[in-house]
Amino acid sequence: MIVFDAVRGEYVDTETGEVIEERVIDLRPDGNPLRQEGSPTTSKVHDWGLYTTIGTAKDVFTTQKMRRIQRRLRTSEKDRKLITLLSILNNESAKLGLPDYVKETASLIVRKVVENVKVGKINHHVLVIASLYYSCRVNNVPRHLQEFKFTYGITARELWKALKLIQTTVPLKPKVGPTDYISKIVEQLGLPQAVATKAAEIVNKVKGRVSGKSYVVLAAAAVYIASVVLDVKRTQKQIAKILKITDAGLRGRYKEIMRALGPLRYVCSNCGYELYRYREQRNFYGLMIPSEVKSMFGGVCPRCGERLRVKEEGI
Repeated sequence: MIVFDAVRGEYVDTETGEVIEERVIDLRPDGNPLRQEGSPTTSKVHDWGLYTTIGTAKDVFTTQKMRRIQRRLRTSEKDRKLITLLSILNNESAKLGLPDYVKETASLIVRKVVENVKVGKINHHVLVIASLYYSCRVNNVPRHLQEFKFTYGITARELWKALKLIQTTVPLKPKVGPTDYISKIVEQLGLPQAVATKAAEIVNKVKGRVSGKSYVVLAAAAVYIASVVLDVKRTQKQIAKILKITDAGLRGRYKEIMRALGPLRYVCSNCGYELYRYREQRNFYGLMIPSEVKSMFGGVCPRCGERLRVKEEGI
């Protein structure tokens, strides 16, 4: 049997020990296919990290001169704008602790905008923040607009203007939806996981039947309704304050969801007796929590006499 000895570069007959051929070049690929020389390429640097470093020489003056010439040749006028924007992006992305893949996508968005649009009239800081927000939506990272506004101190008008420019320039489409925000909202409000499950169920039921641009407000309204139904209520004012959204917006989405769901009823699980039915025109103070309905009947069903209790079931 003839085998190849990779260490010596020889073909050897294992039975007789005879060397059939020697000094053979090993044409096989490197043993470590992931091995890479130098630093990896990245879109967060204007030249993708592919650059030449001028080493040191005996003549320090000549070395410095060569480095200056190399830096000048390395950056064009458009590159200088890109360097400024990417520098802002790398600094600002650390404030929200965004993952690297979000930064990479944001840098690609900035590159696309610089290539296709004159960015001189747009505030560079606002453009970078809008790119980070849009990158979060593309990568399915649930961060709402209010976080960016309050963290970076920019107005909604400036942000929407920059987002409009990005949407007309960049072919990437957002993937994030209302249900993606629910878990984070529930965590911020300190509610049990059952509320998140119920809120997601509510959002899926009213999908396509509720208007509104903000997925965060829609998710917050669903969480509010779920917290009421499961008897762990948080007020609309508490939710709006923690999430930094308006009471009016939350109240509007809440009413729309309730209309889309139809009449909401609390019934006795034993005999099916209707204990309570929510109607917007008659219930001025909003949806009652189960414990309030139980107290109205003394904790006992008036028809079958069964003790009333709250169940984590669908509406």
